Amino acid sequence: MSGFSLWTTNTTLGGENFVNNGFVGINSNSQANVQHLNEFYLKPGQLVFHPGVNNAHACIRFTVPSAGFYDVEGVFFSPGPPSAPDGYATTDVHLSINDVELRSLWINQNSGMLIFRQIYLNVGDTVQFEIGWGQNKNYLRDTTAANIAIVAYN
Repeated sequence: MSGFSLWTTNTTLGGENFVNNGFVGINSNSQANVQHLNEFYLKPGQLVFHPGVNNAHACIRFTVPSAGFYDVEGVFFSPGPPSAPDGYATTDVHLSINDVELRSLWINQNSGMLIFRQIYLNVGDTVQFEIGWGQNKNYLRDTTAANIAIVAYN
């Protein structure tokens, strides 16, 4: 897929490349058209992540640059092809601050969101979104799209 940036640790098993620790990726292609990645269709700028084998969680982490109040919002969905627009993902999504989980949700071929308004965060605090296998206990077809916004107040 042209224009897809991927952050991962890979391993090879039986001659095939498998995701070992999950991956985070973004459709960095700025074209207006949708890009195809395996069974998923991604809009320009779309962020996705996928759990790894043995329920290794894929992680998106933000480190707070300055103390203050922040809104933290994450919308997650299963980005399927036209034949299955609700996708295939069956994942569990978690939101943690400084390794303390605040909330989680299940994505089961649908969507969900985690929102916290006006949370006070200190310099160096970490806001982390993770995904795991979900209720079906495997990582196949579990690419999950995310729209994440972390906004600081002055």
